[in-house]
Amino acid sequence: MQFSKILILAIIPALVFLSSCANVNSNILFKIPQGKNFTFDSIPLKPNEDYKLGTGDRFNFLFGTNDGEKIVFSQSGVDNSIGGGNQLQNQNRFAVSYLVRQDGTVNLPLLGPIHISGKSIIEAESILVRLLSKNYLNPFVQINLINQRVIIFPGKGDAQVVYLQNTNTSLLEAIAMAGGINESGRSNSIKLMRKTSKGREIYKIDLSTISGLKEAEMIVQSNDYIYIDFKPRLASSFLNEISPWLSVLTTALLTYNIFNPN
Repeated sequence: MQFSKILILAIIPALVFLSSCANVNSNILFKIPQGKNFTFDSIPLKPNEDYKLGTGDRFNFLFGTNDGEKIVFSQSGVDNSIGGGNQLQNQNRFAVSYLVRQDGTVNLPLLGPIHISGKSIIEAESILVRLLSKNYLNPFVQINLINQRVIIFPGKGDAQVVYLQNTNTSLLEAIAMAGGINESGRSNSIKLMRKTSKGREIYKIDLSTISGLKEAEMIVQSNDYIYIDFKPRLASSFLNEISPWLSVLTTALLTYNIFNPN
């Protein structure tokens, strides 16, 4: 009987330990593989290339003839033609957004489906100007991307999708909009992952010292992933994992002693 008790006391903690080790801090993302020479990309304070429109992007745009003459008049409150200015003001007031569909096209009034995925804002504007020139005199087009966003993982806690209000949002501003770095986050170990024409580039950023202020001013770009590493709390995580098992072990031993008192 005594041997059976010892066996139970030995096997159950071993199983608890093995199952718990697999779960402790298993929520850590984007770990660097051990034993491999991994080199982070050089940090660009400004994007090396313009953002390319892609599937799921939404935008609206201004359109006017004569190099945007009516746009200028409508914004200044001057109407140089009968009904013209009011018509453009109504158009701007009820601006409609357009979606880049899964096939990379966007369906625009007057033009129909146009393949626009993979084009920068400037390139897309040039395409629309060229197509509209067939029927309109000196068309002016200005595209405004309205769903630019970055995804931020602020250490342990809820990830957030932060929508960018302007194209010059800095890394520090983006983190601030997500609520800052929480208590478990490591300000000296921040990974920013950016999709480029070469694939995803990964930059490591240290904001823990004054010298990191320059990196804090790095301009983020739509669809950047910002991941703030966190300090693993092994002891508390391990205790949280084994608490249910300890309860089971205690109950099992108590039951065993009740039915096997000797």
